[in-house]
Amino acid sequence: MSPPVVAVVGGGQLARMLAEAASPLGIHLRVLAAATDEGADQVVTDVVVGAPDDSDALARLVDGADVVTFDHENVDHAALERLEADGVVVHPSVATLRCSDKAHQRRSFAAAGLPVPEFEVLDDPATATAAALDFARRAVPSGRRVVAKASRGGYDGRGVWMLEPDELAAFVEGWTGAPLVLEPELPLVGEVAVLVARRPGGEVATWPVLETVQVDGMCDEVVLPSGWPAEVEERALEVAAAVAAAAGAVGVLAVELFLVGDPGAPEVVVNEVAPRVHNSGHLTIEACATSQFEQHLRAVLDWPLGPTAPLAPAATMVNVVGSAGTDPRERQPVALAEVPEAHVHLYGKQARPGRKIGHVTVLGGDREATRRRARSAADLLAGSS
Repeated sequence: MSPPVVAVVGGGQLARMLAEAASPLGIHLRVLAAATDEGADQVVTDVVVGAPDDSDALARLVDGADVVTFDHENVDHAALERLEADGVVVHPSVATLRCSDKAHQRRSFAAAGLPVPEFEVLDDPATATAAALDFARRAVPSGRRVVAKASRGGYDGRGVWMLEPDELAAFVEGWTGAPLVLEPELPLVGEVAVLVARRPGGEVATWPVLETVQVDGMCDEVVLPSGWPAEVEERALEVAAAVAAAAGAVGVLAVELFLVGDPGAPEVVVNEVAPRVHNSGHLTIEACATSQFEQHLRAVLDWPLGPTAPLAPAATMVNVVGSAGTDPRERQPVALAEVPEAHVHLYGKQARPGRKIGHVTVLGGDREATRRRARSAADLLAGSS
């Protein structure tokens, strides 16, 4: 028998880790990667070099593939729709991928009755300023700021601006990019993430709720268990399941959630979704019975899903963020000497300020101890300790 072929649009660290999960399953992974240091091409032998909107490159990618999937959402929807029309299996579908557009996501989730913040989509330049000012007057409480988000293209804190109400008009008038989504600044008491996997046959598997810690808009740390009471976790799982159903997810869907208001009984509100494997799920590689990467491959191939139970009482993942002129490989022996139980993943990317170049996961019996140990190893690798 020939091995199943999974074609991945994108050649970054997520594709790299998908390849590492594919190998023991006997799955052949092929990636479409730009001619840069994206990372996957160091572990994948079958690489198509090209851009995600290059129709010739896409044709080479899908030739003989059983299914097409993604390591990012910056894709050409029209080109993918043509593939779907030609009978190519695309998971998640283009309809699900559209949920990564924040304007589409907010509108569709609100229509489905899901808990989302108050919002305004500015997609008409002729009325944008007036609509923005009206939104600020009626929906932004006194003393709060307005959150402006580019509907497409933002990630790791990019494409998000915190604005005082008196800054809003000038910002909107000077904006020339994708439609903007406006939301009020929320009284956050925490953030969590839920990863849901679904196969076309309908089977669903969900991992435990994870606490996520953001620094400057970028995911910095992920912790298991979440530390929130059971009733908060139950509500988070309920909302995430409803989001996955509304999005028609196939494969892994990451649902990032805000906890808002009373710290004792916070409201659960949808922040963002990612229709793919996600930074918040990296700790599942070591910490859970089935990693998000193996599960995603199983799901898009419509194979039975694996168990998601934790393998230790506690686990923490911390991202390794680059700085100019640094190389974490030079400090790896020191980090492993200091934290020998650390699971180190380096992505093979050129280090630069603000760029995620790896992550560290530590498992243990105590939540706070794993946080300290994972932070220590990540800081040593990044040269910030």
